[in-house]
Amino acid sequence: MNETKRNLKPINLQSARTVALLYYLYDEATYKLMDSILAKINELNLKVRVVAYTNQKFNPHYFIPKISQDIITGKDVSWRFQPQKGFVKEFIETEYDILIDLSLEDHLPLLYCAALSQAGLKVGRFQEDHELFYDLMIQTGPDETIDSFATQVIHYLSKINN
Repeated sequence: MNETKRNLKPINLQSARTVALLYYLYDEATYKLMDSILAKINELNLKVRVVAYTNQKFNPHYFIPKISQDIITGKDVSWRFQPQKGFVKEFIETEYDILIDLSLEDHLPLLYCAALSQAGLKVGRFQEDHELFYDLMIQTGPDETIDSFATQVIHYLSKINN
């Protein structure tokens, strides 16, 4: 991956205006759960951009593309797991105030987006070899769910003093 220069900006949810959200789309239940997580974030009057990844070859029937939501499928990645969709370059280059990666496992297309993102503050799950990707990492437990992880992320991002 190319080394990119970005401006690290510690910011809390109350001061932020834009948020980028990454997540792995396991199934329809995950998709519905993300809608409720997005509703919580939208209550904060933030402009949210969402990128989901699924290793399925085609868009799942329940995924409804929206203006602020895109999906990367298994057929959209190169043999090196780099996403090949047109929106990815624009997503990476946009200087969101905060990027939140809600994936609970490593998915290389999502890590690619997180690592190269120009977001001011990047948040993800704690893993020692992810120190270069995220500015704030939050420990997850073995029984962690996307919902509980999102709640922790929102809690900690509300506590940052900037």
